[in-house]
Amino acid sequence: MRNLRRRLVVAAVGIPASIIVVYAGGIFLALGLGFLGAVGYWEYATMMREIGHRPLMGVGVLTAVALPLSVLGLGFPLAWVVAVVAIAMSAAVATFRLPPPERPLSNAAVTVFGALYLGGLLCFGVPLREWFLPDRVEGTLLFFYPVVVTWSTDTGAYTGGKLFGRRQMSPTISPNKTVEGGLAGILAGTVAAVLYGLWVLPSAGSAGQALLFGLLIAILAIVGDLVESALKRECGQKDSSALLPGHGGFLDRLDSLLWTIPGAFLFFTAVGL
Repeated sequence: MRNLRRRLVVAAVGIPASIIVVYAGGIFLALGLGFLGAVGYWEYATMMREIGHRPLMGVGVLTAVALPLSVLGLGFPLAWVVAVVAIAMSAAVATFRLPPPERPLSNAAVTVFGALYLGGLLCFGVPLREWFLPDRVEGTLLFFYPVVVTWSTDTGAYTGGKLFGRRQMSPTISPNKTVEGGLAGILAGTVAAVLYGLWVLPSAGSAGQALLFGLLIAILAIVGDLVESALKRECGQKDSSALLPGHGGFLDRLDSLLWTIPGAFLFFTAVGL
């Protein structure tokens, strides 16, 4: 019961704050995504240190914050210059800071991967909100489209796994996840996408497009969840941190969204929204 109360308090604060930031858009959204990327990178770097790596905290946090801001100010082609600079900066800083026995280039690679995985994937949230639908309300609703489908997929997978789960999906990575739960999650996410598209945001496309969108996002949500489970398994951690009482860490909440937000952007770019 105490854990449930903590979860509800975090949700009561986090959900309205997220809606306000996304509705404000622009610099507020870019900073919000940058903040999530920075905290997520801190959790990632802390876990990697538990298994002997020494990722560069300053370079990683700076890159995770800079990428959403760069996409907002420069657009994608120029924004990815930040990624190239991050690679060079990580290699240079690691070379001067770490002696060869402490694997400077390996740690530079760990740094760049974490920064681009967090900041690079989250930065797709900026064009998803800003580029497709000019109306502020519709732009906000479009941003939350993959979020709602992701949450529905997670809920469906959890419930379906509890009720019908028999066959393990990936025993070495996440023994509690089942094939039946995954299929239930895909079904729930697809239904949620169609209902959201028809009732909440009909300007996002036809029912057929909503169906395809739901299938894509639900599958990506499951993959993103498994990737983070693999990271935690590698590092011997149950949660990415304890920053969110009752929820674990920011990475535990972002794991699927890191895949579904870019997936939504690419989908709507492909269908010509």
